[in-house]
Amino acid sequence: MPIAISTNTSDSNFENLIDIDEIRESLRLLDEQENQIDASLDELLKQEYQLDSSLNTFKAVKSQLDLIKTNAGQFTTTVNEAARLAEVISDKVRQLDKEQSRAKMAIQHVESVQELKFCVAGLNEAMQKKEYDQAAVLLQRATKIDVSILKGSLAEYTVASFSYTNKTHGLMYFVAYLGES
Repeated sequence: MPIAISTNTSDSNFENLIDIDEIRESLRLLDEQENQIDASLDELLKQEYQLDSSLNTFKAVKSQLDLIKTNAGQFTTTVNEAARLAEVISDKVRQLDKEQSRAKMAIQHVESVQELKFCVAGLNEAMQKKEYDQAAVLLQRATKIDVSILKGSLAEYTVASFSYTNKTHGLMYFVAYLGES
């Protein structure tokens, strides 16, 4: 805070002073003015030191902020790359899930065809041995197989490949007929 300085003695004409008391009074006023100016300068110097200190603090903070800004930019880049990679991985996982689902369906289909093949073979054997109870059990098992599998080309090819008799085809179609009803 600047100190107000009185300049009333500077307006005085020192050359006209002839009385010692007036000279002493002027000197005292000048001395007082000098003390006020010194105090004002001291205050300004203190403020300058505080301003320099504040500026140095701001410079230090600015360099820290610049470093934080740089680090934040690098972090943002890293996060963006991680997000992109996560999206790619997520897409791959979705593809794998679809493929796994298809593979499970294919395995289930093949297992059902194998079950049909077992039932038809067992049914043929049971009928030849006249074991009608066993044949009924196998026929019941075969009717639980999905009709689309019973009528499918894989079932027809696989079941027909183990026996070339028309009885086998007839049994398959009979089982398919029972499965529809």
